[in-house]
Amino acid sequence: MRGKLDGTADVTWQDDGTSGLRGRRVLSWRQWNTYGAGVYDRGVGEGTWRSGQHRLVLSLTPSEPLALQVDGGPAQQIMPATGLVSFYPAGPAIRTAGTGSRFANVCWDPALHDAVAPDLPHRPQAHPELTFPDSLLSQLMRTLAEEIRDGDVDRLLADSLIAALVMRVAQRFGVPAPARLPAFPRPRLRRVLDYIEAHLAQDLTLAELAGVACLSPSHFSRAFKQAVGTGPHRYTVQRRVERAKALLRGTDDTLAGIAAATGFADQSHFTAAFRREVGFTPGRFRAASGRTAIP
Repeated sequence: MRGKLDGTADVTWQDDGTSGLRGRRVLSWRQWNTYGAGVYDRGVGEGTWRSGQHRLVLSLTPSEPLALQVDGGPAQQIMPATGLVSFYPAGPAIRTAGTGSRFANVCWDPALHDAVAPDLPHRPQAHPELTFPDSLLSQLMRTLAEEIRDGDVDRLLADSLIAALVMRVAQRFGVPAPARLPAFPRPRLRRVLDYIEAHLAQDLTLAELAGVACLSPSHFSRAFKQAVGTGPHRYTVQRRVERAKALLRGTDDTLAGIAAATGFADQSHFTAAFRREVGFTPGRFRAASGRTAIP
């Protein structure tokens, strides 16, 4: 089967629809219940994608033009320049042919829109949107890919990034920005803050905190930031660091033990987050407080 690339070149599709990508490699991938993300090298040749999930693809390296076909329709040429994003909705079969390049990839269940943003009346369109610039989506995808590559993905951070991404996709495809939210009821906010404080050692999720507030995740994230001045993930990290400071000053616990007691994935994750918030390492902080550094 042959198709024309915008009148400039032909592409021969494999008649059986099978994939013939040479050198395709998944460099990193992390899967949660309703979404997944990672980075892959496409490889050279033809590939076919069909899924029940929505998909965003971010070009990370320069690429030659790709031939693309949607559900057996006419071939078209796309130029996935570095930093451009493509949106592929759930359902259609997407066939591409061309040379290799590197992409970040995020997939999520369509039902996530109802869970994250039930207050938005519309859902993403049913046809692909190809190679468009969007600095917010690009930054969200790069941040999530970097967290996965580093291997210490904070679940609350991942949930927050995906919630922001889902909201942006809805807004990008014709949904008006929601009006400014009413004030976060103080009793609910107090309940959430107390819950975070009581569960700092646990792997908190956005849906969990939204449930404590009796709000949808998207409503909760925006209302929390409006009320507190920072997002739920950043606030939780700050509270974990404050708890860690108290343990560094007042106990002889090891750094690994303090990391576990304050909800960090491991000592490395704890040290990196502490340095970002405080400006130096937990060991230096403990030494400055007059205690002997304990590894």
